[in-house]
Amino acid sequence: MGPALVVLVVTLGTAAQPVGTDLYLAALPAIRNDYGAPVSVVQLTLAVLVFSFGLSQLFWGPAADRFGRRPVFLAGFALFAGAALIGSMAPSIHLLIAARALQGLGIAATMVCARALVRDLFEQQRGTHVMTVAMSVLACLVMTVPALGAALADAFGWRATLYTMAAFGVAGALLVALRVPETAHALRPDALQVAPLFAVYGRIARHPTFRSWTLLNAFGYAANFGFFSSSAYLFIETFGLSRVSFGLVIGGASVSYLVGTFLCRRWIAAHGIVTTVRWAGRLTLVGAAAFIGLELANSHTAATLAGSLWLMLLAYGVYQPCGHVGMATPFPQQAGAASALGGFVFAVAAFLSGAWMGWMFESGSTRVLALTTGVLSALAGLTCLTFLQRHGQPAVPATSQSTT
Repeated sequence: MGPALVVLVVTLGTAAQPVGTDLYLAALPAIRNDYGAPVSVVQLTLAVLVFSFGLSQLFWGPAADRFGRRPVFLAGFALFAGAALIGSMAPSIHLLIAARALQGLGIAATMVCARALVRDLFEQQRGTHVMTVAMSVLACLVMTVPALGAALADAFGWRATLYTMAAFGVAGALLVALRVPETAHALRPDALQVAPLFAVYGRIARHPTFRSWTLLNAFGYAANFGFFSSSAYLFIETFGLSRVSFGLVIGGASVSYLVGTFLCRRWIAAHGIVTTVRWAGRLTLVGAAAFIGLELANSHTAATLAGSLWLMLLAYGVYQPCGHVGMATPFPQQAGAASALGGFVFAVAAFLSGAWMGWMFESGSTRVLALTTGVLSALAGLTCLTFLQRHGQPAVPATSQSTT
């Protein structure tokens, strides 16, 4: 695979998650009105997607080690597209929730394979560079997704967002079917056997480098997901923004994330991964202080919430690509399993964050959103400044490294 194709495949594989959430955000109030469901129930259409995404990675990771990346990639895109079509025709909120859970299974498969593919082809520093390029391309794509979703919901109704997700899944499946070869160096026939699988997961979970990067991923993803899952109600209903204006707020966050990925590439090339995440940690703490400090002063507006979000996403763009590669780096022969276990942990953290936001939602108040996001961001920043300074870059045997 040429570098451009690798970047494209990784971008689409990781894009399934933001397409499955960001395209849908501005439609949440309309879904609530259409079904007459409370906020806590509508939030489940996002929360169950993330939970099934996280839980099913424990299967998809070993499946990618057993059967190869290519067939799992194909299954993931097919599930994503099929579930989106089911959701678009759902006559009740309960069937929509079930369809979104099924869609999470597809996202898990594409995400696991995208991360494992990078580990198959590159050593850590080069792999992180490739991942940041893919994340930069992804950010350019994703910055248009919230505004597109808002425009679709305004013009054609909220179900149009799910039709668009289905088209994305079909396009991803066609790309993998026509252009992507198998990248796993060797298949592992015992990868799905229960006893060896739990032994592998236990060994991975005990590794300090894996734990450190996974902790960072968990706090960062939970902060982002929690904010995005609840912010539509505040921006649209409390602050009176239009759906399109709200889409532009989320699109601006993607721009900030894009800038962060550029900083990540520059800083890694000049200073290495450990120093890069240290600087990202400091940026994250500044963003956390903005969320918490302005809320305690009762000073948050639509502009201050957007600004705090953009600052948080700037730092996230620096450390998130490092985290995706870092957690699988110590395990060249079990990259799929390591990616799966890490993905499970941070998806469960996001599910809990989203469920907490929905349960504690206060109509017209920014308190739960700002304080929860701020605390989670602060924990991510502290992880960058502590555990990752000690365990962020393990020695990897030269025989396990590979390049294209």
